[in-house]
Amino acid sequence: MNMKTKLSDLLKEVFNEKKIVNEASDTYFKSASEAVTYAREMAEKKGYEIDEDDWQSKIAMGGRYSRFRPSKGKTTDAIIGLLKNGKPQRKSLSISLYGMPSGKTYELTTYIN
Repeated sequence: MNMKTKLSDLLKEVFNEKKIVNEASDTYFKSASEAVTYAREMAEKKGYEIDEDDWQSKIAMGGRYSRFRPSKGKTTDAIIGLLKNGKPQRKSLSISLYGMPSGKTYELTTYIN
C-alpha cells in the first residue's frame, strides 16, 4: 500500500466517524425545550455542569415572566451558572431564544462567557 492510499483511507475513516456540524441545524429548533436541551448538552460536552437551581428557576419555571418559550417575534434570555467538579465557576451559560415570525421554529443563540 502506498502513502497516497493510506492517506486516502485515513481521510475516509475520519470523515465517516466524525459528525460534521451544520450551524443551521444547530441554530433553529422546532420547540423551545429542544433548543434549551441542546444548549445544556453543548455546555456539558465542554466539561461544565449546570447549576440545577438556576436551571429550574430560569428555564423550567420560566424565570421572571413565568414562561421561557417566547412569543412570535419576541426574545427571552437566561444566564445559567456553571460548575466544574462541583465548584461554581465565573463563567456562565447564556441562552437567548427568539420566536420566529412563522411561529413554528425558534432561533437559539448560546455561548459560554
